[in-house]
Amino acid sequence: MVLEHLFPENWLEKKVGYAFLIAVIYSTVGIIVARLLFGANSGIVSVIFTSLLILPYLQKMFKKEEREEENEKRASLKQLASLKHFFKNNQAIRVYFSIFLGIFLTYAFYSFILPQLGINTFNIFKEQLFVDPALRGRAFGMSTFLSILTNNWWVLLACFLLAIIAGDGAIFFITWNASSWGALFGYRALTAGLYAGENPWWYLFLILIITLPHLILEGGAYILSAISGGIISNEIIKEKSDIRNFILYVIFGFALIVLFRFIYKYGFGITSPLGFSLISIVIITAMIYMIRRLFQQPKLKKVFINNYTLFIIAIIVFIIGALVETFVLDNVTILSKIYVFSLLFG
Repeated sequence: MVLEHLFPENWLEKKVGYAFLIAVIYSTVGIIVARLLFGANSGIVSVIFTSLLILPYLQKMFKKEEREEENEKRASLKQLASLKHFFKNNQAIRVYFSIFLGIFLTYAFYSFILPQLGINTFNIFKEQLFVDPALRGRAFGMSTFLSILTNNWWVLLACFLLAIIAGDGAIFFITWNASSWGALFGYRALTAGLYAGENPWWYLFLILIITLPHLILEGGAYILSAISGGIISNEIIKEKSDIRNFILYVIFGFALIVLFRFIYKYGFGITSPLGFSLISIVIITAMIYMIRRLFQQPKLKKVFINNYTLFIIAIIVFIIGALVETFVLDNVTILSKIYVFSLLFG
């Protein structure tokens, strides 16, 4: 890939800030190329292009992380010192965060600026803008929290499983979420400001400040799950027997979930997906833990346990993020007003 050689191979290792710059440049390139070649669906295609451009850097980084992790002590939820050491020395987490923020701010900037230049942002980021946030104006509600929790759980699981199956393929989900949040926030701030006769930059600042806590938590959860799945994937492909056993295990696990869904819906007559999602969190988390039996070598098993712990941390983080997002949606009235102004403008 030509663009890959524009930057030194060790950029991500030397300074995490370079990852942010790479994300901004590649996001811009992805948006422009997608618009020129695939005008009707440029929103989703720009995500694909951006992901493909960033992927080679992540592959190199994961190989380095994998080698280092085999020499590290096992991270344990019971050992605070081990976890602190793990996060302090895990370059992948910091790089992913920089990439996530770079993509998010790039899409927010273009969705905010382009309409002011006479360019129809909706045509460029159509797929992202269809992801409409819930508008609420009531106190903290458990139903809101459970809805957010279940929706985010399937995204988290998709990041983890896609990373296991396709290596670093979860970068697509991370890029998609960052681009959706960015495009939506930028567009909402601009249109709300135009409708209310206020400074759109002020509305953009408010949206970013108000949503930043849960954005970091939810995005961080997806990142942690993607990293854990990606490193486990690299371990699985080391042994052909591991690959064969893993494929059989995935097929069995998928069949088990489908059977459980059938019994849940038709056996008990429950149509609400909420209960199924909550129960599936427990079942799937337990099933993922059983994958450790596939690894015969002690080193590979140790790496799996380390990254399964990271996956559990991702679940905890996304639950906290759902709590924070619920509180923001149900209590911060200025955010609801901005969204309402934006919808009225449209």
